[in-house]
Amino acid sequence: MEKNIYVIHENDEWLIPLRRSFEKIKAPFKEWHMDKENFDFKKNSPEGVFYNRMSASSHSRGHRYAPEKTKEVLKWLKRDNRRVINNLRALELEISKIKQYEELKKFDIKFPRTFAAKNKKELIENSKYFNKPFITKHNRGGRGLGVKYFKNTIELEKYVNSKDFEDSIDGTTLLQEYIYSNEQVITRVEFVKGKFLYAVQVDTSEGFQLCPADPCNIEEKFCPSNPNGKKFMILKNYNNLEIEKYEKLLKANEIEVAGIEYIVNKEGEHFTYDINTNTNYNSLAEKKSTKKGMETIANFLNNELKLN
Repeated sequence: MEKNIYVIHENDEWLIPLRRSFEKIKAPFKEWHMDKENFDFKKNSPEGVFYNRMSASSHSRGHRYAPEKTKEVLKWLKRDNRRVINNLRALELEISKIKQYEELKKFDIKFPRTFAAKNKKELIENSKYFNKPFITKHNRGGRGLGVKYFKNTIELEKYVNSKDFEDSIDGTTLLQEYIYSNEQVITRVEFVKGKFLYAVQVDTSEGFQLCPADPCNIEEKFCPSNPNGKKFMILKNYNNLEIEKYEKLLKANEIEVAGIEYIVNKEGEHFTYDINTNTNYNSLAEKKSTKKGMETIANFLNNELKLN
């Protein structure tokens, strides 16, 4: 029986670079789009290698329950002892920043002071713990969904009680201290096979909706399909003492492909704020590097298929 690499996803556009990488090495693959595919869980799942690329921002593309459906598919694959890259635990962290921060704390990785609120009243009350500017963000998000900057509780209360208020899809909004940095950049550290691949620096001077990859929303100013490729730069001779901690965290949570983001404050302290288990890569930045994210993943998956 023919074995394939199965890619579990909900965004066709995000798969374009991976398709090219598979075709380049002639790797057999199939796509399972969670908003289109149907499954008979009474039957055995097909043999092969399965790569979970479900995204926390699926609802912003009209795929509200794609993560829930993915959860059932991953349970099915686990029942049949299939080889899954980024399994159920990876999905849990992808769709919950609170769970991400719990893991960061376990591994002594610094992250911004954060409160979780289930309703507007809690949002306003929790904001009073901050004596300096803070931001809101959605617990289940991505692409900077729900990220807004506030100087104080008065500003937040005005927003919360306005028609512009945007609730998180899972009902939990986070309040997080705003980190002041000397440079308006963040760094995203990429991992494949649970090991460091490279780090890319992203210019954030124009706003919060970061997209350090090719398949950006066209409305996002950071979309590298425009001439602004200089906003993304793969760092040479990169050295970060947190890398070992990141790798231990990924191993403990059985996450094999990830992008972890952090910012450095004015005192030089690193604050990690996001673990992306559905990572994409910026081709313009990779043109100046020998390391290619999707090609590395494609080769990894193809090798796993041969071993399976």
